[in-house]
Amino acid sequence: MKKFKIMSYIILLIVLVVLALTVYTSATQNNEEDEKEKVSAEIKYLDTKLVDLFNNMNNIETRNYRIYTTKVEESRSAENSGEGGSSSEGEQGSGNSSNSSSGSDSGSGNGSSSSNSSGGSSNNTETENTEKSYEMEESGILTSDRNIDWTACKNELELIYTSVSTITLDLYSLNVSQDDILNFNKEIDNLTISVESEDKQATLDNLVKVYEYIPKFAQNAITDTLYKTIIDTKLNVFKAYSKLDSEDWDGMSTDITDAINVYSSLLTNAEIEINKQASVNKGYVMLNELKNAVDVKNSSVFLIKYKNLLEEINNM
Repeated sequence: MKKFKIMSYIILLIVLVVLALTVYTSATQNNEEDEKEKVSAEIKYLDTKLVDLFNNMNNIETRNYRIYTTKVEESRSAENSGEGGSSSEGEQGSGNSSNSSSGSDSGSGNGSSSSNSSGGSSNNTETENTEKSYEMEESGILTSDRNIDWTACKNELELIYTSVSTITLDLYSLNVSQDDILNFNKEIDNLTISVESEDKQATLDNLVKVYEYIPKFAQNAITDTLYKTIIDTKLNVFKAYSKLDSEDWDGMSTDITDAINVYSSLLTNAEIEINKQASVNKGYVMLNELKNAVDVKNSSVFLIKYKNLLEEINNM
């Protein structure tokens, strides 16, 4: 009987230990998944912000219109009426008397009186109101200028800075290479210097160096093959884009060929959802069209196809 009790205690102890380990393992796995989900969102945030900065270098909108805000000065007339020959409240000047029993509306400003059909007098006061008018205007590569809004770039960069410290800590928690994290932060600083000095080519070169870390970080936090392939593809496209002003067409051709080679793996990937396959195929066609634009050696043609490609693959 005593042996039976001892065996029971041992079995109970083993069960408790197993349950504790199971709960601990489950909690650890859930915490790691939460961390990965958080870092994934942060990587996608950085991706979006960096793409905006790339596009700002040629004043490219990801839609075919811009919304402009203008001020409209509008004059309005306020009708004031007097009673019993007295001036209306707030009115400067005098009004003609009348025997009308109608009520009076108060107004302000200078006015002149005139008799109406009922015998009353009225004063017209001019006031000016400023209102905002919103206009939607088409904006394309061929119809817009390519002047850089450096103020917008600086604001975008400062927004990135507000998140970098948090992102850095989260990357450390996923055991991302410490050297990669430190170098990423250094490249952000170098990017800031080039944006502050408003140096377009240096900004493009530094943007590419910063963006190179997006695919590296994604390897540790993101399991979505489609997204990881797209950011690898975009990196090569951005390398070509950064060479546009220098007209290094041979270098651009190599970069776009690399982008096509990376992207082509999606065409035979069984993990891609069926409803996204059409977009994947379209993206492949558009990448080859971008390669053709490089062969044409025309900046505007390249930018048109670059813009259309980004709109397509960013929405996958």
